[in-house]
Amino acid sequence: MKKVKIIPFRINHPNPFMIKDTVSEKNDAPRCDRDQVEHFRDNYEKILPPKVLRSIRRHNDILHGSRSVNMIVGPRYSRPAKDFDVYSSEPQKRAVEIENQIDRACGCDMASVRHRQIPKVLPGEEDPFMAKELFIVETVVNNDGDVDYMKTPKGLPTTRKNGIRHESLKEAYRKAHKNKNQPLRMVKANADIKRIEAYWRSKKRRK
Repeated sequence: MKKVKIIPFRINHPNPFMIKDTVSEKNDAPRCDRDQVEHFRDNYEKILPPKVLRSIRRHNDILHGSRSVNMIVGPRYSRPAKDFDVYSSEPQKRAVEIENQIDRACGCDMASVRHRQIPKVLPGEEDPFMAKELFIVETVVNNDGDVDYMKTPKGLPTTRKNGIRHESLKEAYRKAHKNKNQPLRMVKANADIKRIEAYWRSKKRRK
């Protein structure tokens, strides 16, 4: 198992929810050359998603966010999704495991883990399922993060599909409505509202 030390890391970021980032320091993986980076880019969907989904099944973690909604509503109502959002009882451990798996698959230091602390929100904006911290697996493909791990909140409504535990579609819809007027989230939130509603209408017509 690779030794990982969380060290301070400063970064300028437009996201006001982020107040502190740290990044994992790794000692035993060689730097990636250009060919390895291009191979990973070309085979990204074959390398990373299967490892993340296998981990979710094995540890009974919970997939949420756009990837989760896509898997529930199907390709007709899907929209592009870059990263995975995962609730886990051990988010830091899961993030480091995925980081190690990617590095082994690529034969070099392709991934890192970033720790992000989220400040308290203003009164009236509290959400019972809002994460206090994230452990973000990053690769050269997606600088904003490929997999976001956070602690599983208590009482989260869930459902299962194809062996994967998901945040319920009703909860995803509730979150989208909560975010629809926030500048950094409104485009995706409104898109999610429309596609979830379209999916529900299609289900009613089939009955």
